[in-house]
Amino acid sequence: MSKYKNYLQNEKGFTLIELIISIAILAIVTTAFLTMFTSGIVGISNSGKKSFDHYTAQSQIESNINDLEDLPSNVTTTAPGTSNISLIFPGSPNIFVISGRQIDVRYTYGRITKILTTFITN
Repeated sequence: MSKYKNYLQNEKGFTLIELIISIAILAIVTTAFLTMFTSGIVGISNSGKKSFDHYTAQSQIESNINDLEDLPSNVTTTAPGTSNISLIFPGSPNIFVISGRQIDVRYTYGRITKILTTFITN
């Protein structure tokens, strides 16, 4: 019993080097987690902005389907009957041509410019 008692009395705790190493390891792990969470938040924010811009472009298309007057500068359209879509079905020798008009909405999010296009039959 006295043998164990002497062992416990000689134990003085952690050394300074052990504390410094444990703090360094904790700092490295914490930095890795913070970097991961920060990049996740930035990704979520960018996705939200992209979705909002796409929704705005879609709304502009919907509002300009029947109204050809006073189009915003980012919306272009062709006159009815001036655009065609050709449909070819596998195994069929027929080509179906559908005439109509095309509406394009140009929108930008960040440094990327996209064009959202729809086709409306006559």
